[in-house]
Amino acid sequence: MNKIYFDESGNTGQDLLNKDQRVFSLASVNYNVLEQEAIRAFFGTKEEEIHFKQLKNSGPGRKKIISFLNSSWIDEKYIIPYYVNKEFATCAQIVNLLIETVFHNKGFDIYKKGNHIIYSNWIFYFGNFKWNKQIFKLFLESFVEMIRKKDQNSIENFYTLTKELYDQNSETEILEPVLESKDYITSILDPLDHYSIDVTFSTFLVLCDKWSKKLENKIDIRFDQSKQVAHYSNYINEMIELTAKLDNTVEIGFDSRKMTFPHQILSIELVDSKEEFGVQLADIIASSITFAYNNEESKMQKFSNQIKASRLFQLSNSQCIWPTDDLTLKALAKEKGEGINPLGFLTKNFPQGFK
Repeated sequence: MNKIYFDESGNTGQDLLNKDQRVFSLASVNYNVLEQEAIRAFFGTKEEEIHFKQLKNSGPGRKKIISFLNSSWIDEKYIIPYYVNKEFATCAQIVNLLIETVFHNKGFDIYKKGNHIIYSNWIFYFGNFKWNKQIFKLFLESFVEMIRKKDQNSIENFYTLTKELYDQNSETEILEPVLESKDYITSILDPLDHYSIDVTFSTFLVLCDKWSKKLENKIDIRFDQSKQVAHYSNYINEMIELTAKLDNTVEIGFDSRKMTFPHQILSIELVDSKEEFGVQLADIIASSITFAYNNEESKMQKFSNQIKASRLFQLSNSQCIWPTDDLTLKALAKEKGEGINPLGFLTKNFPQGFK
């Protein structure tokens, strides 16, 4: 069976710095019909929809969730989750959109050998532990505002705060290319839309690639209603057409961060979770992850801790956009810089873009 079910939790769109939803999660599951029926029996339901939001509000419901998260159904053969620290993702978007543009114009590919990962971690680390934290917070907020509004006031506000952050702290050399990016800001902002820094679609494509490689086959997708996925439907449909036409594929990206192109998707359908039990199970997993992180200090902290101690957090195939405390080049020494730049590949092979 190659049908993969998706659901998300903690989605705040381009509002990546939402205080109440600091973590985003996208869960993908591959339970067949018989396995889904067995899990229905596990939850003691026949037709009713199961939903994390309702289950967590009662003692028996929370027990069912924890029992499921510690059951044999939580296994890498069934599940690949993706979770994102949205503040770190904001730092990464500053690198992807601003710093990468500056280095590209100097003839340097920042994605080779994981240099973009190092830059993202440096900004996150210094911003939280070395620099003026209040100005750093405003710096991140003004970046998001600039991406969303794309007007002159938001642009000037962002670069004013960047300069203030740069001037008030030591070890701010890494902000120099951010300041330099002002020379290119019009060309950076023009093609962006209201989903450009949202992480839903990019994480979705990574999980699709992981599943097609794991199953060694093309996959069918069932995704709970998603504005982001619907927004990129033209791109997905063109990829489905290419997948059907082409026998040959190419790996784009560098080293361990490569992805098969065209994406090995046979079909995609946006569905009502009430009609798809697989999507309901993806909801339980995605919502458990975000609840564990977003409610660490709530009255349900015990429940959060139980989730973190469950089998779900022991999965070794979990994907993440998350800060690391190892910021050294040595940590990425295995990176050889071998591969194809994805943006360069798409620009070269599809200069007209996607419809």
